[in-house]
Amino acid sequence: MERFAFPSTIKFGPGAVSSLKDSLSELGVSKPLLVTDAGIVECGLVDKILAAVGMDVEEVFSQVDANPSESNVRAGVEAFRRGEFDGIVGLGGGSALDAAKGIRLLACHPGPLRKYGIRQNGWERMTEPMPEMIAIPTTAGTGSEVARGALLIEATEGAKIAVVGPRLFPSMSISDPELTVGLPRILTAGTGMDALTHCIEEYLSPQFNPIVEGLALEGVRRVQASLIKACHNGFDIAARSDMMVAAMLGGMGFAKGLGIVHSLSHAIGGLFGGHHGTLNAILLPACLEFNRESCLPKFRLLAQAAGIPVEGMDDQGCADAFIEHIVDLNTNLELSLRLSELGINESDLDRLAEYSMKDHCHLTNPKKPALEDFKSLLKLHL
Repeated sequence: MERFAFPSTIKFGPGAVSSLKDSLSELGVSKPLLVTDAGIVECGLVDKILAAVGMDVEEVFSQVDANPSESNVRAGVEAFRRGEFDGIVGLGGGSALDAAKGIRLLACHPGPLRKYGIRQNGWERMTEPMPEMIAIPTTAGTGSEVARGALLIEATEGAKIAVVGPRLFPSMSISDPELTVGLPRILTAGTGMDALTHCIEEYLSPQFNPIVEGLALEGVRRVQASLIKACHNGFDIAARSDMMVAAMLGGMGFAKGLGIVHSLSHAIGGLFGGHHGTLNAILLPACLEFNRESCLPKFRLLAQAAGIPVEGMDDQGCADAFIEHIVDLNTNLELSLRLSELGINESDLDRLAEYSMKDHCHLTNPKKPALEDFKSLLKLHL
């Protein structure tokens, strides 16, 4: 027997953020801690939202790194307890939303963070009630606003771990595509490819979840229809809306599992940094090639969802066309990165491969990777 659950409450649409004050009241929150990052504060978005909503918050916690860490979370917990807050609003990209979830967890549970990792069945230790949380994404990529987990760098080994459990679903998400209008082109591209990679890896996962397969293909279709439009014209609200939907669909599908792209990008991001979505984008073609023979028939529907004409093609042709499509998409989006640009050299590959093996995402990859497979894939991108 399989078990499927999609419990998130979502308020979606242009202007949806205006419902924040009422939404907090719905949840019984009178004093929220607002968790975001320094960039969101500096660009004035926090003040703009609060002014538009007609509310004040006593504290804005913005000590969140691009790859959020356990130290970020602990500082947030101190702020939460010091201010005697009764709820959390996470505002930003995946980093801010994941940090907010970590604060929510450790505000009511003892550390260290690694106790709650997915490979330690950490959800079994999430036993205490947590404060209500509203997630407000300002990017269209991670899907964290509807997901039951967070990616955080834990303190002991400095590696990214997935902290996952049904109690970590945000109480509510407010997804307003107008908040992504000012997103720079390169971040629109990188976060969009993150959403696309989620959908592709979820669809290719061998786990049984026909609901997610349908969501994932729809996510691929929406990305194909709108990512380049959103990059070329950041004020195209229809394209921005499509991308925000695609990100949500990817976030809803995490229960089916991801794959080796994410195991690699988690290892790289945790140890060396780099934008997560951009890492996914550059790793994706080679990882699809690695998986090709283990999920060959699935490439036909992926190609169709991406708008590729497949009539008269055999399965190998569909796979060729789809992988080439991803390469062309990266080129059109001007996404390129060599791992050497992050300070990675060949002597680092053993460690990166080991951390990739420790990551949980490859457990649902169509083809089971070995340590040497990870090293080979990494070496291709030096």
